Amino acid sequence: MKRAVSLRGVRGAGAWVGAVGLALAGAWSGAALAGDLTGHVDLVSRYYLRGQTSTYGNSTPLGNAGADAPESDHVTPQWGADYAHESGFYAGYWGSTINYSYRQLGESYRDRSITDFQKDKSIENDLYAGYNGTLGDWGYSAGLTYYVYVNGAHSNAPESKLALSYGPVTLSAQTLLQDVVWGNQGDTYWSAVYTRALPYQLSFTATLGFYTYRKEGKYNGTEDTLSGTACGAGEAFIVNGCYAGKTPVGSAFRHLTLGLTQPIADTGLTWGAQFIVGGRNRFDVKQDNRAVVSLSYGF
Repeated sequence: MKRAVSLRGVRGAGAWVGAVGLALAGAWSGAALAGDLTGHVDLVSRYYLRGQTSTYGNSTPLGNAGADAPESDHVTPQWGADYAHESGFYAGYWGSTINYSYRQLGESYRDRSITDFQKDKSIENDLYAGYNGTLGDWGYSAGLTYYVYVNGAHSNAPESKLALSYGPVTLSAQTLLQDVVWGNQGDTYWSAVYTRALPYQLSFTATLGFYTYRKEGKYNGTEDTLSGTACGAGEAFIVNGCYAGKTPVGSAFRHLTLGLTQPIADTGLTWGAQFIVGGRNRFDVKQDNRAVVSLSYGF
């Protein structure tokens, strides 16, 4: 049950963000220097967040209608834009529809009578900025993402990002900075990404994701923080109640995602396919293996 989830990263490996668009050279007026602006619109067969294919909860999945994983269980539109300044500064935006309501989910923390999580479905908006630099053969990056949900409650939050790259490998850590219904302050998503160009303009990406969790938070843990009462043995608190099942863990392998992309001639379109090897969520519940396909248009 999604009584909890990220990268969202920006939504990163667990969500198919789509192709990077064709670069459009731009220039600031006045003293500012030129930069590159790209955009994309995508259709994905499913929206899985960082390997969460089955459930965010601590027991049997309730399904998407119960505000559970995946973020969207049908064909989903996504979109975004990125700006990269030659100084190393970058900024961008990524968005997606979601097939349930973070407003209903968040308000259910105080109103335990809420059971309809399909009302007022949410739109996720990821706003991010930071700096990319190099030191010899190494690359580094530091940035911040702010997650904003249209139709959301207790769901908006910032997340820091630090990354180090060498050749085709990038290592990164993304840390949630606030308690929200989908995570606890201090939760950190660790990822290792390997990219390789293949013949026929194919591009291969492998992403290994791992999480370290803060076990206790306002919306996820072992205590009903609204009433101040502890859950019973074999129960966990997830947004709006104590549920029977597994209890929180401090860390877990989250997913291995293998992906291919290829442009379609000179149309601006790119097809993509991913296979997600599911790991475990914050309650040590095994996630299913899943495949995702996408079609993206870059501009």
